[in-house]
Amino acid sequence: MRKIMAVFSQRRATANGMAKEITPQQLIDMLENGAELVDVRELEEVNEGKIQNTKHWPLSSFGLRRTEISKTLPTIFYCRTGLRSLKAAEIAESWTGQGVFSLQGGYLAYESQKEEKTEN
Repeated sequence: MRKIMAVFSQRRATANGMAKEITPQQLIDMLENGAELVDVRELEEVNEGKIQNTKHWPLSSFGLRRTEISKTLPTIFYCRTGLRSLKAAEIAESWTGQGVFSLQGGYLAYESQKEEKTEN
């Protein structure tokens, strides 16, 4: 929980109205501490691979999920490369005013880091 709060505090201090982007390693740390993860890609993309324990809220119907965003846990959004998830995080932040994040580099960055760890 302490790690989540540290990232959340950093976001508040540096975001200047924009959602905070986090690295794949920060994602892993935050998930270990209870953060929620949301994939905003379309179903065809999700079928190609996803991060475990992910909720699927396609950006095309994102507005329908407004009331489902956690009021108590940080929420992390991701897409293929990080652009759509940043947009989703900014929208969610405007709705909730609390800890929402976007995975920098998206699913591709997460998979790349996972492959690097496997090779080492």
